[in-house]
Amino acid sequence: MKMKKTMALFAAALMTVSALSIPASAAEPANKPYTTNATLSGIGSVSKTYAAVAVMQLYDQGKLDIDAPVTDYLPDFRMADPRYKSITPRMLMNHTSGLMGTTMGDFMLFDDRDTRPHDTLLQELSTQRLKADPGAFGAYCNDGFTLLELLVEEVSGESFTDYLENHICKPLGLEQTGSVWNAFRTPEQVATYQGGSIRYAPDYCMNIGSGGILSTAAEVCTFGSAFFTGDNRLLSEKAKQEMEKTSVTDAYQDGFGLGFDAVSQDDYAAAGVKVISKGGDLLEQHGGLVIAPDEQISVAVLSSGGSSMYNELMAQALMDIALGEKGITVEHPTAVQKETLDTVPEQYLDMAGLYLSAEGLCQLSFPDGKYMEITTMTHFRPKTERFLYTTEDSFVLVEGNIAEGKAVQAKAQRVLHFTRRSGIDYITEDSYNEIGSEGRFTTHSYTMQRLDANPVSEAAQAAWDARSCKKYYVYDLRYSNVSYLEMPSYTLETFPEAPSYVSGMKIIDETHAQAALTMPGGRDLRDITIRQENGTEFLDVTNLAMSFIAEEAIPALPSDLTEVALHSKQAAWYSIGEAENQTLTLDIPAHAAVYVYDSYDRMTYSSYMTGYGNRVPLPNGGKIVFLGEDGEVIHIEQ
Repeated sequence: MKMKKTMALFAAALMTVSALSIPASAAEPANKPYTTNATLSGIGSVSKTYAAVAVMQLYDQGKLDIDAPVTDYLPDFRMADPRYKSITPRMLMNHTSGLMGTTMGDFMLFDDRDTRPHDTLLQELSTQRLKADPGAFGAYCNDGFTLLELLVEEVSGESFTDYLENHICKPLGLEQTGSVWNAFRTPEQVATYQGGSIRYAPDYCMNIGSGGILSTAAEVCTFGSAFFTGDNRLLSEKAKQEMEKTSVTDAYQDGFGLGFDAVSQDDYAAAGVKVISKGGDLLEQHGGLVIAPDEQISVAVLSSGGSSMYNELMAQALMDIALGEKGITVEHPTAVQKETLDTVPEQYLDMAGLYLSAEGLCQLSFPDGKYMEITTMTHFRPKTERFLYTTEDSFVLVEGNIAEGKAVQAKAQRVLHFTRRSGIDYITEDSYNEIGSEGRFTTHSYTMQRLDANPVSEAAQAAWDARSCKKYYVYDLRYSNVSYLEMPSYTLETFPEAPSYVSGMKIIDETHAQAALTMPGGRDLRDITIRQENGTEFLDVTNLAMSFIAEEAIPALPSDLTEVALHSKQAAWYSIGEAENQTLTLDIPAHAAVYVYDSYDRMTYSSYMTGYGNRVPLPNGGKIVFLGEDGEVIHIEQ
């Protein structure tokens, strides 16, 4: 598997009779190499498995019924949707609660810590709706595991960090595992990078149960060994069996267990091996854990750079080696060319229309009845893909000119099927991908939902049309929030072909739009509200706990500006204008930050970039934002 030279890997495999650790080369020149025992890394959503273990320990002790309402244990948990009363701990653990997804706010920070995402979650959820009936389908959900964090604290009487230390770390002898509040006991932490070579401050997740645990590859591997059959250091066999169950019978839904992404994989099952796994991603720290409980093999891969997908592929490669030593051979699937036809059957032609995917609004058509065409609608970068009908009653992605007979099936194979579920038409997808010569992965998922008409008033349509292609810039987050790097702006789009929808949301009225996706796997959905404050327009993403200020309200950067007084959670944005050869020298206090962007909102400078000093060149047509706490001042020399 090829990886960028700036991606540092830390891997460990643990078996009952031997241990194998594979250190990777450092991501930067250093006198001592990274090692699996000393390098601390954020493990992202692998943390969810630890949170599920905590819940199941309380289940083992008879203190908690995982099928009782969450409100039995968290009486302050309320939502603006009466269906919340049916949510159970099991639903939180297997992502079927119906919660919208992730109340982001300040849950991801650079080199900083803050209790507010934990402390305010119940308040934030109290104003939110559910996207589906509890138990209806699975859709990955971070908020569910932050709720579990609160539940563990309420039932146990301990903070989640203390619970993790006392009931998971100590029984397993884990000395370099903890939360962002207590894990910094190692002299060496993974270096993180952006853009391949720019070193950044590390990124931390404030919601411990959903993504905030730090550890080493070796200790994650040891944690995985607690799931070996017959190992009861953390859980009873009954509790582990519950965690390894899935409620999914639909092959195109994610087969979530309790705290696991997958509790069965076809290729391993064909070899007679049960494998359970979990992946996790922060901004630049990633993890993968793959366990074969009956064979007593645990493999963990952590990395700086890359993604959890790469980590899990490497973990599977190590798993295959370990299984091979036991005489077990696993065959992984490869893409098989489909036999295609030049005509689409009549019954599918009526399926043309407007669809919604995770990428946005899509127009689906069947040109001349010969193939299927799907265009993802955007004013900035529209994408059109074409699919030929196959003898297997499916549609396969092709590249090249169909009319000239020069179309070939895409190497990264995608096969689509039409299906109907709960009265809604969907498209499901089989994807086959290869990473290098060895890494292969397949996915089976719901990928698109057909949209119904959504009649709205002319005034409502006109209001959103007037906002189409306008930009809004993130405004009300902590100075250390990673969103200023990841998603500084938000753009709304309407299209004549998709009346009554805006950027994948249903228009409700002149100032409200609501997520339209109700699809298995549809995660992190957004409802938005437009509000006016002292003549300035703001866009509130209500279920993300984020607000954005309209670009038109951002002033030009004064040529004589010498200081910026800062206010907590009030970003001071400026448009740069013509700035050829202009450089600022900044004096930035400890609790403050500065970002600079070019005219395409690509970040060109951040005060979280390591070793870049305080002299900042300004790009033409870009923007600069000053962030900090009340009372702080950033001094400027132009």
